[in-house]
Parts: sequence; structure tokens; C-alpha cells
Amino acid sequence: MATSPKYRPASIARYPSGGQTSTSSRRYTHRRLIILLAFALLVSSGTMLVFHAVTGSFSLSSSSRSTGPGCRKDAEFSIIRWGTNKDSRNSNNNSNGNYRQDPERYNNENNNGAGSPWINDNDRPSNEYERPIQAHPKLDNEHDIQPPQDEQQLQRPHEPLVQENSNNNSADETTPEEEGVVVNEEESSEEVEEYPAFEDSLDTSDSTQYITYLPYAGITNQFYGMLRGMEVAKALGRTLIIPPITASSHDKSKQNQPWSKFLDLDRFQELTGAKVVEFHKLRDVEQAEFNQLQCRITCGFGSKRTIDFTAKGFLKQWKLNVTLSALSVDATKIDTITKVLAPHRRDKYICISNTYKISVPDKSEWERFGQHLHFTQELEDFVQTYLDKNLEKPDAVYDPKTRTTIVPTQKYIAIHARRGDFAQYCQDNFKGPKMVHCLPSTEDFAARIDVIQARLNPTGSLKGILPVFVATNERRPEELKKFADLGWSYLDHDLMGTADELGVFGPMMVDQVFMAHAQALVGIQMSTFSRVGALRQRDWHNRKMEYL
Repeated sequence: MATSPKYRPASIARYPSGGQTSTSSRRYTHRRLIILLAFALLVSSGTMLVFHAVTGSFSLSSSSRSTGPGCRKDAEFSIIRWGTNKDSRNSNNNSNGNYRQDPERYNNENNNGAGSPWINDNDRPSNEYERPIQAHPKLDNEHDIQPPQDEQQLQRPHEPLVQENSNNNSADETTPEEEGVVVNEEESSEEVEEYPAFEDSLDTSDSTQYITYLPYAGITNQFYGMLRGMEVAKALGRTLIIPPITASSHDKSKQNQPWSKFLDLDRFQELTGAKVVEFHKLRDVEQAEFNQLQCRITCGFGSKRTIDFTAKGFLKQWKLNVTLSALSVDATKIDTITKVLAPHRRDKYICISNTYKISVPDKSEWERFGQHLHFTQELEDFVQTYLDKNLEKPDAVYDPKTRTTIVPTQKYIAIHARRGDFAQYCQDNFKGPKMVHCLPSTEDFAARIDVIQARLNPTGSLKGILPVFVATNERRPEELKKFADLGWSYLDHDLMGTADELGVFGPMMVDQVFMAHAQALVGIQMSTFSRVGALRQRDWHNRKMEYL
């Protein structure tokens, strides 16, 4: 029985004996080709569909995302990279307040990593420009990746908060860090709590205009920061709000004391005409609520580097959150700083982020202000009481000018021997014969003392030999024994009860009194603590310090 043609769609074509293809055979051949082509297209489409399903989650369309000015996006992996686009590259201001570091300026300033805001190279961003301090793209949908904010924005409501809002990258040249601590802060994206403005805590009933600053590093750097703050205040005709002496990374006591505990600020104002007021006179920290303090960036603190340990401690102790905002120029020269602060002449107060690094022509801050900061009577009396207990009192003499009897102060020689934390700095930066200028040995001091004793006591009489007091942070028993064997007395503030009577910063200030009034002073050339003593010797007693 013959099979019906409809059940033979793929049968071999039959050709009639005449050699011509029949119409039915050609139709079967075309149908076969169409079926094969359709099957091939189906397989191909299926393969593409599977590939798209596997890779689709990693290739989101760039149209579904938006990137704000100042950042660029890798479309394949949706990574926001901080940089500049054509519209914002040549602009210092934009709608998002973006800030970018100039890589050339960054490299010039941070030779060998000095002053870098990154603790090591692994922390440094790999993109062309440094990560902006606070420059967050506008988020259009949930797929946007927002860069984390500073760690300080994670802190509890009653801890100081640093908000940085810089949009300018021009700067004067700044000097390397001396004693400050640069902290690399981890970041978070938590919201920042706003507090009432610091200005709201000031008395607005008078027309007094203020300027203040954030303290920096150790006590001597804070002292010089105060002097340079006085220069800025004088130039602007403002009253300087002086922050207290604040614990630095050296002592970590987390305490503060007003400068007026040790320096006679009333006498200072009479001598100089400068207007100053201390922080605690304007702000009762026990009663105060948290306030928002807006500071203008100077000397790169808030743009090229973070504010240091001391400044953060100050903010925390005084219940202040700080917002750091750029001026038109991030300057270090005092003339430039006073010019760029001029537009803020109507503000009740101005805060600047750093004064210690301000460059003053001819270092005139000491001549104009420093030499007039005399010690308080309380501090002088403490030292005099110690001398009276340990040294023989000189005989009273009559002064014909005042027609009074005067008891001269005891004469002695003082040494400033900085050791401890200073030793590593010296070993890292001074080698060979230069080491004596930074970390002189006890034997180096002894040789110089012999020369001084011979000069002050040319007859060599035993009565003419002056006692020697050593102001030092040396605590090694073997070195203290060397002092004792030489007949020297080191100022043991634990035995003296200095901190109990004068507070946590009393020992350092007592050392300064001993150094200032000594008949002769031997100090360290590389120590700012010694150099302040040398200036007091020169201007108060017309004496020249003996530097090693």
C-alpha cells in the first residue's frame, strides 16, 4: 500500500526521467531549509539569553544612574570615582560644594609623605585626584554609591564633630609638621546632627567682635599659636578669644587650664593695648549645650591635613562641633590671611583653623606680644618658695633709687635637657656631630657647665660655685644618678607637689620660670621650649643663652 506524500516531508527528492525537478520536490526542499534555519536561530537566541541572564547584574545601564558634578562613573561596574568633569574641572565652586586636591601641589607639599593626610600609601586613593573632603554626589536612585563621610560624624551626639566643607584648593607654602599629630579618620555615611550656632552663645548686646582659633600640638606650639593669633586679631581690630592650654598627644591628660593661671593677661593688655578674653570667660562649659563652630581654613588645616589631636580634644572639652570652610585662599602668610578675612568684617566672630603655622614677617610676634606676657605672681611665688627652702638667701641690700631695702633673688644655673619623646625625633633626623644640637648627652652638658662656672666664678672659690637645676623629662634612673653625681638637682615635680598646687600644666610652666630667671641657661638648639627660655633671658635680663 502506497504511503501518502504528507507523511514523507523529508523523503529524498525524486527526479523524473526527463531530468526536470517537479514542483512538489522543490517545495519539500525549501521547507527543509526553512526548518533547519529556524532551528539554528532558536539555538542562537537561547545562548544569548542565557549569557545575558548571567552577566546582566554587572552591566547596569548608565541611563538608570546619574552622576553628580565632580565625580565620574565606571559604567561596567558602577563605581563612582572622584574627579572632575569638563564643566567642573576649571571651577572652584559648584552646586555640590565639591573640593578636589591639586595633585601637583599635593606632591610638592608632601615630600616623603610629610604632612600627608594619609598615614601610609595604601590609604591613598588610587584615582587621579584626591578624594574631596565633603563632596557628595546628588543621589537620584537607590543604585547610586555614596562615598563615606569622616569618622567624626559617627560620634555620639555629645562628642565633637568635624564637618569639612572646602571648595578651594589654592594655598601658600606651609612648613612641615613639628609636634602635631595627623590623624587618618575612617569614614561613615551617617547623618550629621546640627547644633545651635556658637554665635548664639555670645552676648549680642555689645558691639565687640571676636576672633578665635583651634589650638595646635604641645604647650610651646600653643603659646606661639596664641601670639600669632594676637597678630591677626590686632590687624583686624578684633578681640582675641584665647583657647586654654589643652592636653596634646604628649600627655593625653584630656585636661585644660586657662593661660591666665600662669601668665598675667591683665598686665599684658596694659603693656600692649591688645584686646584678649579667655574662652572660659565667655562660655560656662558646665552649663553650655553643644554649639556649632564655623572655622575658616588656614595653613591647610582642614584641606591638606586634618586638625590635630589637641584641636579635637579642645572641641570635645568645650562641647563644640566644628565646620571647616574654605576661604578664597588657603593661606599661611599673615598679610594674605587678613585680606581674605576682610569680607567677614561684619561677623560677630571669626574662627580660623590654625595660627601656629602662620608666617609673620621677621617673627615680630615675640617683640610685639610675647615678651610682655609675664608670669603671674602665684607662679613666681611658687618658684621663690622652692628656692628659699633649698638655697641660702642673699643678704638684703639698699637700693638708693627706690630708697628701699631689697633682698636679691638667689643665683643659679639652669639646664633644659629634653629627653623621652624627643629622643626618637632626634635619632631619626640628626646623625653624627649634629646630634649634640638635638639630644646632647649629660657629659655634653657637664662640659658646658664647667665653662660657665669658670666664667661666673673666676677665682674658683667654693662659695662662688652656683647651684645647677635641671628641667627635664628624663626618667631613666642611670641618667638621674649622673645628675646627682655632678651635684645637680633635677626639678622633681612629684616631690615638689607642683601639679597638686598649680594644676596639670604647672610643671612645664615652673620649668619655664626657672629657665627665664637663671643666671645662666644651657638649652637645646632644636627645642622650641629652650628657645622661648632664651628669648626671656635676652629681653628680661639681657643675657645670652648657652645653646648646645
